[in-house]
Amino acid sequence: MIYFLVKIITIPGTLFKAFLEHLSCRMFDIPVEFSRYIQKNELCGHIEHVLAKQKGSFGICFMPHIIALLSGLIMIIPASMNLFYLGKVNILSVVFIYFGISILTNCFPLLEDAVNMWGYLYGKESKAKMISKIFMFIPAAVMYGGAYIERFGITLITSIAFSYAFPYVLALVI
Repeated sequence: MIYFLVKIITIPGTLFKAFLEHLSCRMFDIPVEFSRYIQKNELCGHIEHVLAKQKGSFGICFMPHIIALLSGLIMIIPASMNLFYLGKVNILSVVFIYFGISILTNCFPLLEDAVNMWGYLYGKESKAKMISKIFMFIPAAVMYGGAYIERFGITLITSIAFSYAFPYVLALVI
């Protein structure tokens, strides 16, 4: 119930993530079984597709994740600097912060896709080369962990916390 409520609150990010997932299924020739973007189950914001094989399993998780992450950051960075650090409230910053938080909340793959990807990379019957396993470990672990916490709606809290804390961390670095 919490998962569905978070998906409805962050509807722009939910639809954007589902569209990116649908697009990546077409890019990797993965058959789509059911393409309703909004559903009252764990597939809300995702599409139902056949589990991908080998390289497609990483691509179906990574491509939508990186595009959604970059899109969310592009919206969050100027809006959070304007709202939280400079204290200037305007409608454009509020809209950007909402869209950025909703996209960042929904940037992780479905848990079944993440488990499938992890199995192809690190499972007993994995055919991945050692160099691939080394370079893919951090992105795969982030996507696997993110898919798990998204299932409980925790990504909304982390996205809000990130958007609030980012300008202060950036000010310390610069």
